Amino acid sequence: MVLITGATGHLGNVLVKKFLQKGEKVRVLIQPGDTLFPLQLVPVEVFYSDVRSDFSHALENVDAIFHLASVIAITPAKKKLVYSVNVGGTKNVINLAKKKKIPLIYVSSVHAFVEVEKGSLITEETPVDETRVVGDYAKSKAIATKEVEKAFSEGLDGFIIFPTGIFGPYDYKLSYFSRVLLKYKTGKLRYTVNGKFDFVDVRDVADAIVKLYSLLISNSYSKISKQRFIVSGNDIDFAKLPQLCGLNSFKILDDTSGDILSAISLIANLLFSIPTEFVPYALHTLRLNYTFSKAKISSIIPYTPRKVEDSIHDFFNWLNELNNPKNVCYNIV
Repeated sequence: MVLITGATGHLGNVLVKKFLQKGEKVRVLIQPGDTLFPLQLVPVEVFYSDVRSDFSHALENVDAIFHLASVIAITPAKKKLVYSVNVGGTKNVINLAKKKKIPLIYVSSVHAFVEVEKGSLITEETPVDETRVVGDYAKSKAIATKEVEKAFSEGLDGFIIFPTGIFGPYDYKLSYFSRVLLKYKTGKLRYTVNGKFDFVDVRDVADAIVKLYSLLISNSYSKISKQRFIVSGNDIDFAKLPQLCGLNSFKILDDTSGDILSAISLIANLLFSIPTEFVPYALHTLRLNYTFSKAKISSIIPYTPRKVEDSIHDFFNWLNELNNPKNVCYNIV
């Protein structure tokens, strides 16, 4: 049996279903008050607890912990919560895993890697250092990653996943990027910016985690144990993103206009909680122009990520099915 934190999130609910398809028993740790809708009709054991609390009772007969729970934020509005959950929660999970001697699979982020020269290739050998990244989310994931690797050096087993931008179907809570796609699709957003970033289909990330875990408990243990694995997909050029969503009439902002708009958007978000698409951190990330290596993971497991066009198509198809009143009684949009 495996325990998954953050199981109602985008990656979490897909990973749960992937494990069940493989015949694995799954137990999920759910934040009290969180909705179980993403896991409706899914045969899992449910335990309610904050990841920052003692959930030892949920670890009986568990073979591995998959720690996905985190707070993703691209503005400073949730700074305290970001560090409390992403760092404090991870430290708590580590302590419980060490106490129970249970392997820990931690889902970090490529944002934890130090920011090097623009256009660089990021590999698993790229350092992780919270003092050399921008933004509280990136800093929190870097700190937490170092805590996990420290635990590995002290005897804890497991591995770390560094996904790029996760997207695709089954995003019940609608991530920042999913909202951008939806606004382009419906014509509510008619401008974009220059820049690119690597995005990976949520199903490819879940599949990679399951395959790596299978190797961890098999004869290929030494290739997986205490290792880092980047799970990347394909670049998305934001200047072309509206067209990928079916929007043909839109404006590409120059860098100066983008900077001005992003600053105004951030202020509106912080003062009035107005949702925004392009804040300064987003533009900063898009302009780094990094490439994320697939060499290591491709040498360990068969790995060919889906095409961007297929993932976007499947995302909109899933949304249409979800919003069909004949099929479900819940409307996401």
